[in-house]
Amino acid sequence: MNSWKRQHPAAIFISFLSSLKEIVVSLIAVLIFGQTQAYTSLFYLIFFSAILFIALYSGFVSWWKFYYNLQEEELLIKKGLIFRKNRFIRKDRIQSIDINANIIQRLFRLVELRIETAGGGSEPEFSLVALKREEAQKIKKQLLKKKTPPTSHTMDQEHPVSPSSHDEVEGMLIPDDDHDSHDVTPQTIVSDDLIEEREEVEEQVDFKWELGTRRLILAALTSSGVGIAATFLAAVVSQLPQLLPEWLLDHVIGWFVHSSILLIASLLLVILFTAWLFTLVGTMLKYGYFILKKQGNDIHISRGVLEQRQLTLNAARITGVRLVQSPMRQLFNVVSIYVESAGGGTKDEDLSTILVPLCKRNEVKYILEQTVPEFAISPNYESLPKESLRRYMIRLAIPSLIVAAVTTYYLPYGWLAFVLPIVGASIGFAQFKTAGICHNEYMLCLKTRTIAKTEVYLPKKRIQDMSSSQHPLQKLDNLHTLSVSVLTTVLGKTFTMRHVSHEQMEKSYGWYSYEETKRE
Repeated sequence: MNSWKRQHPAAIFISFLSSLKEIVVSLIAVLIFGQTQAYTSLFYLIFFSAILFIALYSGFVSWWKFYYNLQEEELLIKKGLIFRKNRFIRKDRIQSIDINANIIQRLFRLVELRIETAGGGSEPEFSLVALKREEAQKIKKQLLKKKTPPTSHTMDQEHPVSPSSHDEVEGMLIPDDDHDSHDVTPQTIVSDDLIEEREEVEEQVDFKWELGTRRLILAALTSSGVGIAATFLAAVVSQLPQLLPEWLLDHVIGWFVHSSILLIASLLLVILFTAWLFTLVGTMLKYGYFILKKQGNDIHISRGVLEQRQLTLNAARITGVRLVQSPMRQLFNVVSIYVESAGGGTKDEDLSTILVPLCKRNEVKYILEQTVPEFAISPNYESLPKESLRRYMIRLAIPSLIVAAVTTYYLPYGWLAFVLPIVGASIGFAQFKTAGICHNEYMLCLKTRTIAKTEVYLPKKRIQDMSSSQHPLQKLDNLHTLSVSVLTTVLGKTFTMRHVSHEQMEKSYGWYSYEETKRE
């Protein structure tokens, strides 16, 4: 484990495509605004060719001047042509290791290795984008392997080298003395066999949970991503007038003006159904082959059909658990489980990591007992005071009432929008009925709702900050907003409970206070 290596040459192509995605917006801007300029087709051909060449050259240099070296206790990185940079990733600072394989990487039978570190500053994530799966698994296994006490045998054979130039790096590929050349002995072979046996024992799984086909289909059918997909489709439809001929556009507008409400509503339902189909397929591709394993103190998660992902989390690094239940999933009494970890998570999961995409609500405690026992609790929530009910209802009803009034004034059927204040007040009432707070000896639990119901379990020792605020309307009823922060990414994550009573706020401060703990 003392040789400097490069990634697979396919990293050039992967980096090239990544650069293209970053400059695609600039290319589109040139195509749109450049049409008014007196430039010839030859200019655009040369311009785009130069951009493609620069992107390809940058990918080649990034691959050529990038080396990694896997050591016993750390991963060393050297990169850069003009500005050279060295990076040391120690195994005790690693929060999680993720192995991904998107469509392009799978064409080359390669994977991407992502490493989340604590205190990464401007670089919280490091990745090797083109590795053989065997090499990625080797690095992952070595970085996750527990530190063993040194013996006299290993002390004699270790000769750490710190290269200061490229020539020295290449020189590390050749043994420095004759001791290494005589290192293969029967005793060594026996030791290797013992190591393999120990590794097999270590690979025994303590707990295994699979999503399964039925749960996957139910997760897809009840997914809450329909709104995002519908918004995307609406954005695409909004751009059609720029592409349609003027006569066809006038015909379409006239059809809408003379169409009945029922026909327009049917068209909206078709758009929503199409968005639902997109979400259905996307969810099944994302969470297909989902497997959760607990091995010692490590949690292994694998998932994905087209883009395969393998993630390893250390249970000791988990700072919170979040249970999410959309209204549709409440009908089936199923829930999704997310974990907050010091290494952060993915952007599409709100910087969290999904532990279980879908399970029965009564299975949650058992799954948490097997994976993160600290969070396996049954909280008894305290409801919010009745004074906060009107705050929840007014907060959504008044903006809806203003929208309804404006819509009624400008649109023929705008009076139908007066159903919005009723919907807003109903959602506010549901938020009030759902909200609750719970303290036990070592855990703070918050239950809130926007549309989906969310429960958050936060250990006292993981909370970084607790604060409260009060705006003028809350002062009328002596209500407060409670905010609690835990470490996830470099910036952390904050959970908020609105309109708690003064007594609940003081109780939360007393529970969290170090001075109160000392008196007890």
